[in-house]
Amino acid sequence: MKVTHRRGGLRLRLDPVEVEILMTLLGELDETARSTDNDDPVVARLYPSAHPDDVDAALAFRELTEAGLRDDRVARIAACTADLAGGRDLDLTDPTDATRWIQVLNDLRLALGTRLGVTEDDGDVDVTDPEQQSRVVYHWLTAVQDTVVTSLHP
Repeated sequence: MKVTHRRGGLRLRLDPVEVEILMTLLGELDETARSTDNDDPVVARLYPSAHPDDVDAALAFRELTEAGLRDDRVARIAACTADLAGGRDLDLTDPTDATRWIQVLNDLRLALGTRLGVTEDDGDVDVTDPEQQSRVVYHWLTAVQDTVVTSLHP
């Protein structure tokens, strides 16, 4: 990934393998974001209960908000997928596009981190870990998100 600032804007140039990884992850995230299986830990993490101690209030709130939240998330994923389908360069000059990408990168990290059981105590990648590749991708997503955020807000 290469970051450039041109004419006051932020552009990310992704390597072809980075585009491929993101397209795969976005496809998986889209499927998960559309799911209503709250027994799936990733779905539960993406759509947490607003009232964890009150089942009735949680259900009422979920009925009022979850469809809209799901539609918004799916639309962000679709827009990011379309950006990547357009090529390796992401133009994040528009604050709306940049915010969308930050949100989607956060969702990708949240989903992958939940699946991997990532905690704040996790350190470097253990080369003996069978999930090493996924952990490397998680750390890469973290770096991409950090790059976008710090580039927009130096």
